[in-house]
Amino acid sequence: MSETAKDRQDRIDDEAAEWVIRLGGPPLTSDEKRAFDTWRSASPEHDAAYSRASALWSDLDVGTRQKRATRRRNATIGATIGVIGLVFLFTQGDLEWLGLDRWRADYTTATGEIRTVSLPDGSTAQLDSHTALAIHYGAAERRIVLIDGDAWFRVAPLDAMEHRPFVVEASHGTSTALGTQFMVEREPDSVRTTVTEHSVRVVTRTPDGLTHSVVVGVGRSVRYRRDGSLQTLQAAPVEAMTAWRSGQLVFDNAALSDVIARLNRYRRGRIMLMGARLRDRRVSGVFSCSDIDGAVFSITRQLTVRSVSVAGLATIIY
Repeated sequence: MSETAKDRQDRIDDEAAEWVIRLGGPPLTSDEKRAFDTWRSASPEHDAAYSRASALWSDLDVGTRQKRATRRRNATIGATIGVIGLVFLFTQGDLEWLGLDRWRADYTTATGEIRTVSLPDGSTAQLDSHTALAIHYGAAERRIVLIDGDAWFRVAPLDAMEHRPFVVEASHGTSTALGTQFMVEREPDSVRTTVTEHSVRVVTRTPDGLTHSVVVGVGRSVRYRRDGSLQTLQAAPVEAMTAWRSGQLVFDNAALSDVIARLNRYRRGRIMLMGARLRDRRVSGVFSCSDIDGAVFSITRQLTVRSVSVAGLATIIY
């Protein structure tokens, strides 16, 4: 898969932050100096990213290079603070992760909270951490808007008293129950519907007005992107995917970047990866939703990498 513009910028920003921190430590070797000069001159984007990172680092007043070389602990803390600042700098204008649409929700969960709510028709929805739902029931349908997060639904079935279809809207698509149990997850650039009982019809719409439709059977899932494109149906490890309902997170050979994105839903203060090279490292394990620090500790031991934290703000894995 080709690198998107956002992925490319994220990678360059990561590399710039690494160079700023490295330059704040012991003097570079001649090979490292050549590598830095080559990297910075490779493109205007590299030079601009380094300038931004360097300016922010200077503003943080973390001390001189000589002090950081002799006081490595202070350097690590300074690096963490610098990266925290970089995160805010580089996410300017992209405020979706702050959850600014949650004000229009009827039901929400806080960070780390998992709860079950009863819906007006007798259906139930189990909301994962940091999830928001809006309810729009009318004469023609029972519509739920998944604003943020993940939710598992047990649908009150159609009968003589209930003729309205049950529809979950998320991004540019809908999932309509043809049975009783399914889950919808909003991911950073896509939505995934997974069926745990009977089946669901997923319909998407493209910016030019075209629609795509697929019926998802039990034990299977499908993703659709923001442009309305549907991906291929896949078998779903349902027990692992719904383990959050019982307070667990299960990963089987998952990319570290995906694992970190998931862990971030369950804690205040963000976990971040330092360096693009770590993103595709593979992680397997079962972790508690209520002990994310323990999960980070286990993962760093498993991958033989290190982490540093600033209490209440961020944890950097590097």
